[in-house]
Amino acid sequence: MNNCKRPDLAVAYTHVPAPKSSAAAASQGIISQSMPMAAMFMKNKFLAWFGLLSSVHYCLTADAESSGDQSPVLKLVMALVSLGVCYMNLVFPQPGPADVAKAKAQSS
Repeated sequence: MNNCKRPDLAVAYTHVPAPKSSAAAASQGIISQSMPMAAMFMKNKFLAWFGLLSSVHYCLTADAESSGDQSPVLKLVMALVSLGVCYMNLVFPQPGPADVAKAKAQSS
């Protein structure tokens, strides 16, 4: 019979932390830096939200002692700016092609 209460069968737990991979941190930094810029160039709202979420994740997981990269807060601000650029048409709407044609017809 299997008796789990015997002290000689107990094994002490020793925690081994996972190794920190610099390649994974570098790729996450590149994504959190390039996605907001791509969202601004393409005015793609999905990329802007993805850039914001990846920047927040990078800001929360970045180490303070690794000073070779940009500040995580600066990447977060860049993501917020890209989100603002993508939603700028709600505040300042651009005239569509039908509006431009109507304006030309009225001026002639």
